[in-house]
Amino acid sequence: MQEPRTNPETRLPEEASTDHAHHGHHHEGVREPWGSLLANAGPRDHIVQLYQDPSFLNRAVCRFAASAIANGEGVILVPTQEHWNDFRPRLEAEGVDVDEAQRLGQLTVVDADQLLLPKFMRDSMPDAPVFLGLAADVITKSRAKDRYPKVRWWGEMVNVLWERGDVAASMNLEDLFDQLAHEQDIAIFCSFVMDNFNGEVHARMLPRLGQNHSHLIPVEDYERLESAVAEALRDTVGADEAQVLEKRLLAGYPVRFNMPRAQALLLALRQVLPVVAEPVLERTRTLYANPRG
Repeated sequence: MQEPRTNPETRLPEEASTDHAHHGHHHEGVREPWGSLLANAGPRDHIVQLYQDPSFLNRAVCRFAASAIANGEGVILVPTQEHWNDFRPRLEAEGVDVDEAQRLGQLTVVDADQLLLPKFMRDSMPDAPVFLGLAADVITKSRAKDRYPKVRWWGEMVNVLWERGDVAASMNLEDLFDQLAHEQDIAIFCSFVMDNFNGEVHARMLPRLGQNHSHLIPVEDYERLESAVAEALRDTVGADEAQVLEKRLLAGYPVRFNMPRAQALLLALRQVLPVVAEPVLERTRTLYANPRG
């Protein structure tokens, strides 16, 4: 039986930040609060990143992996070959001896779409017992007879399925990864090529991801998102109404997983006032891409 998450569903106001130390959003390094979340990822954390810029993916994955190596933890990476070719030089630039870490068994790299994925897909869906057995074997090997009792896993098999259009299979696999995080007591991090300013993503995908994740990293720059959402709301409904609406939304909307406060506001708006949510999201997209000042 799974133990409940430490993150209650009702956690939303200021504390909706993904900063693992649970600081408010006005702290040092505010532009990369996701960095400390990934550096300090702990057992049963299940973190999801949305990205479109490959350099954001590269920086996030390398932060997660390099921190694990520095902490004496085991780390499993399941990238496509193309992405591993990008990650490797960055890890080495950050001081990780990749060859030595692999020789010691501290770093395990498995090809996502060529090697692991075909082993457990049956009739276009993950075979749960086969997947959980394969993953448990990889994790046991990574623990290296308890040399690395703490293990982290980043992978993009879910994104390979998502990009193929196999949405049901991708979300089913995310459910299995969430189960794995609890059963194996490990931190799991995954990344999706998804547009955080797309209405369909907000209406359909993010609520589904909230069912099987503890933390959401929706964009690279949280401070810029905060400014863009505040201004988009004012532009759409007026300054006075924006203030009232913001308080009402933040007080009454349950957040299923930890995320920046501004992101929680967008999702709450989608639930409560969908007709307003769409123009606010479109305006947020413009302002995030072209910040003023």
